[in-house]
Amino acid sequence: MLTQYRQRLQLLGSLSMISVLSACSLSPSEPVELGNSDQLEQAAQTSPSHIAASPQRFMLRGNVTLGHEVSAISPCGSKNQYWLELDANLAQKGTMMTPSPYASIYGEVIGEFVQPASDGFAADYPAVFKVSQLNLISAEIDGCKQARNNTVAAGNEPSWSVSIEGNTLHFNPLGGTPARFALSDRSLTPTTRTYTANGATLTLDAKICNDTMSDSLYGWTATFDRNGKTYKGCATLSADDPTQTWVGNYQGVTRLGSTSLSTTLTLNADHSAKTTYQEAGESPIEETGVWQQVNDREAHVMMTRHQGRFLVSERVFTRNGFSLHADSEVVNGRKYSLGKEGLSLSLMVGNHAEASNGPAKNGVNGSATRNPKVDAALKAYLGEALDKIDPVTYRWLTQDLNQDGQDELLVITDWCGSGGCTLLVFANNKGDWQFNSRITLVHLPFQMSNATSQGWHNLIMPVGGGGAKPATHVLKFNGQRYPGNPSIAPEVSKPDSADIYLFADGIYPAQQGVTLQ
Repeated sequence: MLTQYRQRLQLLGSLSMISVLSACSLSPSEPVELGNSDQLEQAAQTSPSHIAASPQRFMLRGNVTLGHEVSAISPCGSKNQYWLELDANLAQKGTMMTPSPYASIYGEVIGEFVQPASDGFAADYPAVFKVSQLNLISAEIDGCKQARNNTVAAGNEPSWSVSIEGNTLHFNPLGGTPARFALSDRSLTPTTRTYTANGATLTLDAKICNDTMSDSLYGWTATFDRNGKTYKGCATLSADDPTQTWVGNYQGVTRLGSTSLSTTLTLNADHSAKTTYQEAGESPIEETGVWQQVNDREAHVMMTRHQGRFLVSERVFTRNGFSLHADSEVVNGRKYSLGKEGLSLSLMVGNHAEASNGPAKNGVNGSATRNPKVDAALKAYLGEALDKIDPVTYRWLTQDLNQDGQDELLVITDWCGSGGCTLLVFANNKGDWQFNSRITLVHLPFQMSNATSQGWHNLIMPVGGGGAKPATHVLKFNGQRYPGNPSIAPEVSKPDSADIYLFADGIYPAQQGVTLQ
């Protein structure tokens, strides 16, 4: 089966797959610490020779189970479990906190995924999460039900707490007067973090900490100095995961003559991953594993099971807009080419989960031709902000949205995130385009429905990426403007293919656009 599958993929020139069930390890060396909302500092790294870069460390939070023959974490909201590789001291302390054998407690750990062993207890798990730093283990709280998105330090005797929210230190002494301090500097390393403000300094050191009044272990000691007075305690970093921008379904189709192969990659919020290969007329083949970020533009995807059997293959995908691309994969310590064109996958959006960036047949294409009237409308919208922001690149088209015989102006900008780009709608007032609506999370193409609301055509928009479930939503004019966020607008079960597509060519400004001067 594997041999036949590999031959088909090589024939298509899309992938160079494995022929053995033994596997290699990426073995990240000197992992990078991933920045979260509190701007974690990146550490120097040395990459293994067979890959371009090592994964960044990130924070995994969920329910931890420790005991004889088990060391695992189930991420918040997930049914999956990953083996935890802990140092002996931390494992022992965590086990002692467990209220009963094999009962789970809440944990936040920093590290990176490494491949599972082919035998032993860890072999039953999809990946090993190698812990390099503890943030929190607690038998007292159900942390999965809390936001946990601020860095917090606290201590006893006297009781005090400090939280970091944005660029402000919030100091709260028990029975005293709360105070706020604007941060003037941050010095951040993987082992020491210093936050400096006028009249106050907070220093965190990466050491196990127990405040003696709670059934919790903290990963950081805290020292807060205020006007010559020193407070001691423990701390935790914010536990958000900024790499969630990769979450989504991506798909590509490779064709050779009459043969086609569809490759679908799913990156889930719990960092699990699945690749499905589907050749026309054949049963799908599935691989499962995990993913993690290398940097803002690259993600490391490691598959550890092929049709349920142990197998490790690793790819580093580069993100360009809403597409992913890989040129090679690593199998059994060897690097293989993914063919002349490599493997390209596009984000799947809409309730048909169609790959984005694809052209539509029936519609109006966007333009990258400079038009003085379009420039004037954009400049009027931006006003004084024009001189304070980076140059704006855009594409535009005109279409009568309110059935008055005059074309409105629609501008898709390069203000984009993982969930889509920003669209500006300008109403036509006697030949003068005036700003009307700002819509974020826009994917191209979208549709103008024949149905109307308050005299304006409904807009049918596909949604996906940035952790959002692929779906199609309808934006209805409310008498003044269109809603600004398609993801919270009503869903539609099936778009009408007869509706006109706008920006039908699917080209984004980052691919080809005009820059506002």
